[in-house]
Amino acid sequence: MKDDNQLFNKSMEYETVELDDEDGSIIIIDQTLLPGKMELIRLRTAQEIWDAIYLLRVRGAPAIGVTAAFGIYLLVKGTDVDHYESFYREFVKQKEYLNSARPTAVNLSWALERMEKVCRENKDCGIDEIKRALKQEALAIKEEDIWVCKTIGEYGLSLVKPGDGILTHCNAGQLATSKYGTATAPIYLGQERGYHFRVFADETRPLLQGARLTAYELQAAGMDVTLICDNMSAMVMKNGWINAVFVGCDRVALNGDTANKIGTSLVAIAAKRHNIPFYVCAPTSTIDRNTKTGGIRVISDAANAYPACCQDISGRYSDKGHSSLLSKKARGCSIKFQYSRNPSVIAERIPPLPRGSPILKKTQTSPAPSILADSSMAAGICLKPP
Repeated sequence: MKDDNQLFNKSMEYETVELDDEDGSIIIIDQTLLPGKMELIRLRTAQEIWDAIYLLRVRGAPAIGVTAAFGIYLLVKGTDVDHYESFYREFVKQKEYLNSARPTAVNLSWALERMEKVCRENKDCGIDEIKRALKQEALAIKEEDIWVCKTIGEYGLSLVKPGDGILTHCNAGQLATSKYGTATAPIYLGQERGYHFRVFADETRPLLQGARLTAYELQAAGMDVTLICDNMSAMVMKNGWINAVFVGCDRVALNGDTANKIGTSLVAIAAKRHNIPFYVCAPTSTIDRNTKTGGIRVISDAANAYPACCQDISGRYSDKGHSSLLSKKARGCSIKFQYSRNPSVIAERIPPLPRGSPILKKTQTSPAPSILADSSMAAGICLKPP
């Protein structure tokens, strides 16, 4: 445990995503190497930034958004043109390229569109002034992420009590955001206030973010965390060990459907069966106003005939001198993300949404729970599943 603590503390000495403007680079923790190795890498080119997002070296919707904002700023910072039209063409070119790296994370497009808005609003200013405005906007996106995560944590903490058992899936922790995490924010705040939660982390195949990242960061931070395989969630609920489920997400449709790592909907179904509250912790920037329901988007990676989870297991067996776990002729399907239908969503505020949006129409007696927002708004109410 000492080694894990030292590694975690070393990881947390650094920010998940940091801008080094003088060097012209973004500094990130390469999360594909955790928990065995903590390595900082610098991203300077469009290809390096795109690869980092695509290959999950940086991951988590909020962290991806911050990376995209820093990235587009750096990529146009060096543009040597005098006219706005030429500058804007280069901006759009780089924006469209970065936006193609991760189709599930709506924060990616949200951050890039926010940066583009600043670019357009300052079109009558000089190019240097536009670049300064872009830098300030990118830094603001990061600072807002910290506030958002802490606010989500406060609301989430109000839904549980000391000593509760909490289950989470994938990693929506500090490593997925600028600070606190989304799904783990109530857990971190609870630890600070002596709640002594019992946390259960799904391993989360195919890439094992729950095992490699969530269990790692919570255990090393001194919390009571137990790692379970994905198909154990219903059993620990049946045993009475779980009082609430907190997960993050990459995208929220207008009707409240949420896209998260594969396996999330199974946890939601099990929670409903055992009458356990299931909460999705997400910033309002994660709401996709262009997607009405989760059923519209197909999020799949069927081109991989040999699932990543099987590759991982087979590699471990091969290292021990065993033959491959699977037949090479066996057909596989590797689906990375899926939608959960209309769960409770904990956001930092009630967002401005189209009039009559299903998310905002839900009431305390509705069969589908609503967004929990801050008390300054005409807020919705988080409910237990029916």
